Amino acid sequence: MTCIIGMYYNSGKGALGIADSRTMMGGDFVRGKKIFDLDNEVVFAASGLSGIAEKLVPNVSDARNRLRQFLPSEIVNIFEDEMAELYNRYKMTKPYRFSDSENLLTGIIGFLNEGSPELHCLFENGYAESLHDYHAIGHGARHANNILRTLYTPSLSKDRATEIGVHALVEVSKIDAMVDSCPQIAVLEEGTGTNGLMVLNQTQDGFQFDLPVVKGIKDKLEGIEEKRAQAFHVLLGGTPEVRSKFDEALKEHELTKQQPQNAGPSQQGAGARGKGTAAS
Repeated sequence: MTCIIGMYYNSGKGALGIADSRTMMGGDFVRGKKIFDLDNEVVFAASGLSGIAEKLVPNVSDARNRLRQFLPSEIVNIFEDEMAELYNRYKMTKPYRFSDSENLLTGIIGFLNEGSPELHCLFENGYAESLHDYHAIGHGARHANNILRTLYTPSLSKDRATEIGVHALVEVSKIDAMVDSCPQIAVLEEGTGTNGLMVLNQTQDGFQFDLPVVKGIKDKLEGIEEKRAQAFHVLLGGTPEVRSKFDEALKEHELTKQQPQNAGPSQQGAGARGKGTAAS
């Protein structure tokens, strides 16, 4: 179960980690924490067996202290090594505890490196890949990636990226019973929170699943969905004059987007996420 999204915004100056909250305990679905904050410097969002995530996160923190590797950029290697240990223990050593088809864990690691956010996708065998724009993992990943492919651009503002991420989770939850519509959100951006990291659900009283900002986004999305259905019927059955006015409105919107203050990213900005092949 689970759907987790990682994406950059503002041409790579910030990044988001967004997860749903559905977990299974015994035979029942419950809400569970899926975004973990390590030492106010690293965020980790896990898809897979909750017990594996609960073992991995403290193992990583302990190894970081033991090895005295405190640079955020060193965290990826630690996650790889600790995940490989769990993988070998539970899937490669007899007696085998899990079948080959069962995924122990896939996760997204996020941190700031010299002021710039980095996102990496961690696989169950202990291998991690850097993300270059956006990526979704978990049970609802395929549908979420299709939605993001349509709506994502590197120049998105933080607010717009958050809206799109919430929208993707809500839409996935409508067709996938293993995913809920209760997002957990982490923000990575220099000057944000502590050391550039803020988990919006984390409060002084604990972990808050229902965020006011998310309710506002959901209300906005419901209004958009109603108008989209109306526009669809207008385009199918409206008169040529009505369709022409609709086309004019779209052209005006495109011209507004092309104004300097909202100009799209340059090719350099769009490809500024490092070398290698983006996970997809």
